[in-house]
Amino acid sequence: MTLKATAIDIEISSAKLLQNVSLELTPGKLLGVLGPNGAGKSTLLKVLSGDLAPTNGTITLDDIPLQKWASIELAKRRAVMPQASQLAFPFSARDVVSMGRWPYEKLCSPFINRLAVEKAMNLADIKHLADRLYPVLSGGEKQRVQLARALTQSIGLTGDTETKFLLLDEPTAGLDIAHQHAVLAAARKQCKERNTAGLAILHDLNQAAQYCDSIAIISNGTLVSNGPTLEVMEPEILSDIFSCNISKSIDRASSTPVFLSSI
Repeated sequence: MTLKATAIDIEISSAKLLQNVSLELTPGKLLGVLGPNGAGKSTLLKVLSGDLAPTNGTITLDDIPLQKWASIELAKRRAVMPQASQLAFPFSARDVVSMGRWPYEKLCSPFINRLAVEKAMNLADIKHLADRLYPVLSGGEKQRVQLARALTQSIGLTGDTETKFLLLDEPTAGLDIAHQHAVLAAARKQCKERNTAGLAILHDLNQAAQYCDSIAIISNGTLVSNGPTLEVMEPEILSDIFSCNISKSIDRASSTPVFLSSI
């Protein structure tokens, strides 16, 4: 059971946003997507989520083309956290998180749905924001509420054996350092504990190395490299992609790569 892109092209108004991109999400693993601004990372996420149809190529979920999935069935399988979510109505943070349970409203008891919401809020560290109105939250607080909404959607049903897919577009944007780590730790925990296949668009190389099982690097709409984190995140490749000098060392305590950059 997988979400797979095969030879994807995206062309809008003669601009080629993606060219011949192929990758798939693996259950139980978090894939980090790296690349400079304008590389096509968010476009890729929109295609994988079904929000944007490819010009050429196919997106399949369990070997079925994405466009053949009914909206409600697709909502049961994949959850999306976009870069920004506009919501002007005075819903509480808990109300917004609860929206992630909509696909399961008639399949689960209210008690089970409430448990899923509480679990997601704890993972995203927003329990203290539960009764506050969403429009008055800070940008970082809204990000964490939207993460919790996506997490509670991807929790699915009790005893569910179908793979869920969690797609996160810059989930750490606007967050302080502690909450950046908390968000990525929550996403990785969801992948490990519930066999979820995750994708996160990131900009911080060190956080990508720390939390992601594999890395896909995109530049100018093409997939430059894709594979296990330690194999893909090589200084030569990163320096070329980001047009700066990037060096790598290994943190002895965690055996995790540490990257430094300079112009």
